[in-house]
Amino acid sequence: MTNVTASRQWNAEQLEDWLIERVANIQELPPDDVDPDMPFSSLGLDSVDVMDLIVELDELLGIEIESTIIWDYPTIRLLSGYLADLLSGTHALK
Repeated sequence: MTNVTASRQWNAEQLEDWLIERVANIQELPPDDVDPDMPFSSLGLDSVDVMDLIVELDELLGIEIESTIIWDYPTIRLLSGYLADLLSGTHALK
């Protein structure tokens, strides 16, 4: 992918901030009202919202993310940490 954003190096904190902003936007909430330790389902996201986030992350990071990743990493904080590790080569892609 030649997207400039995809070539950017992301860490867990940056990914968490990005996800908080996106969830806040989807739910029309202030970012401070989005708890990164709450499950996505508790944040009011339905399956369509979650799939849209996964597609956006695919494009943002330039990798293909399995749609079932939310089952293994059900919170913003867990998902951000996993993706940061994945991007740094610490984890193998699921």
